Amino acid sequence: MIERLYRKPLIGLVGLAVGFLTQPLGHTAYKLLELGFGEGVSPSDSVYRAAIVTGIVGFLIVWNGLKRTELQATWMGMLGGWLIWIGWFEYSFKFFSVLYRVPGFPVEPQLADGYVAAPQANMLQATVTIMFAMLLLYGIFNLQTKCNFMRFFHRNLRFSPGMPTPDNQRSFARITAMEVLFVTWFCYQFWLYVIYFGTRGAGAMAVQGLYVAWTVWSLYLIWKCTQQIRAAAALRYGIGAGIVLWGSAEMPAHFGAYREYWLHPIEYPIFNLTCLALFAGGVLLIARRPQPAAKSASDIT
Repeated sequence: MIERLYRKPLIGLVGLAVGFLTQPLGHTAYKLLELGFGEGVSPSDSVYRAAIVTGIVGFLIVWNGLKRTELQATWMGMLGGWLIWIGWFEYSFKFFSVLYRVPGFPVEPQLADGYVAAPQANMLQATVTIMFAMLLLYGIFNLQTKCNFMRFFHRNLRFSPGMPTPDNQRSFARITAMEVLFVTWFCYQFWLYVIYFGTRGAGAMAVQGLYVAWTVWSLYLIWKCTQQIRAAAALRYGIGAGIVLWGSAEMPAHFGAYREYWLHPIEYPIFNLTCLALFAGGVLLIARRPQPAAKSASDIT
């Protein structure tokens, strides 16, 4: 029975579930750090030191995964990248917003109760050109990439930096960690800028239209996940697809459709513990899968 979980389409859906759950659990971990070490209202608060340690742990996990097999390196890279994002990305945006006393940005100043972007969100949005520069240099301009997303641009823009070097060994831990960081970074940027259309009238309709398009893309990625036949490749594809799918799940909460339970771990322990159990179970299921010797053409990252 358990062997069926390692076959198409179930293994791809397991990878998707793991990738998807990194997002609510990331928010939960962020909140738990605040609950344990303070809300970070001052640059000297201990929560920022805890965040630095969290990021360092993430780097150590990735480092440890560099010499592991493909499957081990993949799940270790995912966990490491996830902790790096929480500790060194999210908390750095908050730290500098507090240090420089960045105000909230009124997206809809004409409305008394209009949307106001949080200070740390403003800091994140300020990194958009950095993100795209790194994406170009390390992604699209990278002749070693085997990422389908990057190769999609190579094909459709009639641009290719050249073929990958034959027998070039790929660092799966680093690749997976970078995927977690870049996809999460991109999705944050996309939705934070989309909300600038507004939450009322024509602006809200534009947001809804983009939401529908995003959800259609998410459904396509879910289908692609079901086509994966190897555990390592399924997890790598599931990470990107799951993070994208999270946008479809989270945005309705921003418009009041339901409460963001992941931001209230003490108030909703059953929900958050269930997410944690499913995430841990998915990671363990994939991690315990013996890696086949032969590589598959479905390896997309």
